[in-house]
Amino acid sequence: MNSILQVKLRFDKEKNKSPFGSINLRAAMSVSLEKIDVLSESLRTVLRYYRDKPKILNKLLVDVCYNDIIAKSNRIKELLKPSATNINDIIVGARFSDAPDGEENHIITYYVDVETINTTLNELGIVKQFIKGELDGKATAKNFNETDDALKSKLKTKNYTKYGLSKNKIRRMIIDCSVIETFSIPQITNNISSNNTFLITFYKTELTLYSLLEKLEVDDVKYRYSLYGEDTLAVTRDLFDYLNDKVPYLISMISSDLAQVTYNPINKETSSELIEIPNPNNEPIIGVIDTLFDENVYFSRWVENTDYLDDIEKMTISSNNSREHGTEITSIIVDGPRMNPWLDDGCGRFRVRHFGVCTNKISMVKLVWKLKDIVNNNPDIHVWNLSLGTDEEVSKNFISFDAAVLDELQARKNIVFVVSGTNDNRDERIDNIRVGSPADSLNSIVVNSIKRNGTPASYSRKGPILSFFNKPDVVYYGGDYDERINAYAPSGEEQVYGTSFAAPWISRKMCFLIDVMGFSRETAKALIIDSAAGWEYKISTAKYKELLGYGAVPIQIEKVLSTDNDEIKFILYGTSEAYKTTNYGIPVPKDNDNKYPYIARAIICYFPECSRAQGIDYTNRELSLKFGRIKSDGTIEDINENIQDDKNSYIDERQSRKEFRKWENTKFISKVLKNNQALKSYEDKLWGIVITSKERLDTQMHGGLNFGVVITLKEIKGVNRITDFIRSCTFRGWIVNEITIRNQIDIYNANQQEITFE
Repeated sequence: MNSILQVKLRFDKEKNKSPFGSINLRAAMSVSLEKIDVLSESLRTVLRYYRDKPKILNKLLVDVCYNDIIAKSNRIKELLKPSATNINDIIVGARFSDAPDGEENHIITYYVDVETINTTLNELGIVKQFIKGELDGKATAKNFNETDDALKSKLKTKNYTKYGLSKNKIRRMIIDCSVIETFSIPQITNNISSNNTFLITFYKTELTLYSLLEKLEVDDVKYRYSLYGEDTLAVTRDLFDYLNDKVPYLISMISSDLAQVTYNPINKETSSELIEIPNPNNEPIIGVIDTLFDENVYFSRWVENTDYLDDIEKMTISSNNSREHGTEITSIIVDGPRMNPWLDDGCGRFRVRHFGVCTNKISMVKLVWKLKDIVNNNPDIHVWNLSLGTDEEVSKNFISFDAAVLDELQARKNIVFVVSGTNDNRDERIDNIRVGSPADSLNSIVVNSIKRNGTPASYSRKGPILSFFNKPDVVYYGGDYDERINAYAPSGEEQVYGTSFAAPWISRKMCFLIDVMGFSRETAKALIIDSAAGWEYKISTAKYKELLGYGAVPIQIEKVLSTDNDEIKFILYGTSEAYKTTNYGIPVPKDNDNKYPYIARAIICYFPECSRAQGIDYTNRELSLKFGRIKSDGTIEDINENIQDDKNSYIDERQSRKEFRKWENTKFISKVLKNNQALKSYEDKLWGIVITSKERLDTQMHGGLNFGVVITLKEIKGVNRITDFIRSCTFRGWIVNEITIRNQIDIYNANQQEITFE
């Protein structure tokens, strides 16, 4: 087995030098006089709707229904644009249309004033006259697009000026009309259960929640509610019905049953025996947020326990049942391999800082408040295990309230949450339901469960989230009805099953990689996912991808931290601080024929800031990855054939998301392992890596974004070329460290020793 290499190379920064494109129609697009009439009438319908409603807001909320999944650069630029304001600044939400999977289109909500809407209607009338007078009643790519030779263009500047609008404005308005279907009133689908408590999130306007409630004559005598943050309200059924009747257009998100977070009750088989365990020493600490912990168990010395309950919650503690689930989770983290020898991962034991936040249920707002407080007060903990979840499916159009908080914490702090994928507890299961919150947390590692044979557990729930993002991330062995694993409860050792008991095993591995091996959380996450995916990811998980994510993580940590003798696996860590972060000098060894006898795979992980209010357009920042040989023109021949940012290439947003995982924070690219041929070298050039950064919102980069990359090269003839690679990297002045578990454990132990000064 070869060691994994940590290569400390220098990345260069490159600015975006791409010129602005021409204002042209896409080849298949057109704008007719009838289309202008449809858009104008739908906008008048919006005005009539609000005219008949009590005036609550200073402006109007308007849905723009696009005819595709739309890139930021292709959103409307002139329609509904206020004067002296960037139109993207008035976007307050985004969701998908109610269409079958794969056929969804964007619906983006804008908050715009009446004057701007009337101006847009007047200008649409002018555009209609322009199309009628200059384009024979229909704008098409053939009669509208400007060629490279301006003299050949039918439309000269004088054709525009007589209509009273600038040339660019008319052209952009026609382009806008080509990408949308209609305007409408915001209306969320109320696909909610019969629960009596809801979380309602409102679109961002000039009104605070207090002001809005005051205008709607809602008081806390007649209705029970509580506020959380700037836009979210926890309400009872009667208040929900009232708000939904009065201001349905103001409601951006509705979540039912999110007020109750429960663990999944299971039938257990119990055995009890006297067990000895050594005292803890300097082992790393994992944070656990769960139900209560029983301090009478044999491993209690390994656990720093806090019952994080208020006085009212303490009154609900009735029996050991309140301490079962939390004790079982912590038992796996501390001493799981002893109870399950076949799952011995080689990571040893871990100490736990356990926070019992509930007995068997908790309000969502209270859970989130506790989460924030606990994480803020324990900055030394890097890995947090959260094996709580809801029965209700997450929405296709927005991230759940608690998952968004997890993402916020991980974007701002050097931590990672490992979250269970939630269980399907229905009596009858016709098909798999989507995961429950907070398993829709994008930045977290979400873990589903499999049987020993690698097939999904019978209670598995599925992704993706927001109809696109890959969840769960990975799977691990959490048992099943007839194939349980062992955990320790207040009454003794028990046989259990569930995603709750798969997650702690991944928490162990993540803590080992971060706190013992010294990897960044970005690199550790990339190593975990890369080890699960391997070379067969595109084939082996195709049938169960929505249940398995990237696949099963190997049991032994050694398999995560080593590679085959015919492979070179190296990790890179850096910070994106410019449009492009690049290195064009990676010295991949050649064979005797001056060719590259490899297939390659690569993965990048990062923790972006996110905006829940933006709905399906959730992540604020995108890092795309290219890796491959340097061609004669100095560009990269990407192993995934990624052409998103290539000059003179066009790829639509739907394809970018599907094929290149645009806007996702984990990207895995790989060639399928088959009868591959050696690759030619372009004029003796080397290999390169390019990481391109894009911002979703109209804001400048306000800080660097750390990333971890894992790259694997497999020699197709079975030759071990790792020594040549190390030598070539060292020759270029790069530091190359061979990662060995024993050495890193020695370093960790040495760093934990206390020094006494006399």
